[in-house]
Amino acid sequence: MKLVKLSLIGTLLLLSLFSCTNKVSEEDYYKAAKEAYTKENFSLAVQDFEKLVKNYPDGQRAAEASFMLGFINANDLKNLDAAKKYYTEFIKKYPKHELADDAQYELDNLGKDLNDLPIFKKSNSDSLTK
Repeated sequence: MKLVKLSLIGTLLLLSLFSCTNKVSEEDYYKAAKEAYTKENFSLAVQDFEKLVKNYPDGQRAAEASFMLGFINANDLKNLDAAKKYYTEFIKKYPKHELADDAQYELDNLGKDLNDLPIFKKSNSDSLTK
């Protein structure tokens, strides 16, 4: 009986050790998130981008994943509070990133109607004068 218990404990320890070393890679999270986004499964894309950021906070894809969390919440899920949180975190952590200006623009224009955005106001007035 004691041998069975020891064997069972040993097996459980090996299984838990194996499961800890079988970590999903940053690239796998990224690919899964992009695939979910392409299939318009926005909630799953958010989950995968969140896992990437949580498990690889300094990874090569972490900045892009952080930006995408704001973008999906703002533009696809219309969850403006979450978008604001993610964009603010992105700008704070990556102020010099190439997407920092885009994040700030998105943040400044959260919830605005497409026709109210500065980029479209200029082009609308240009087309009216022609």
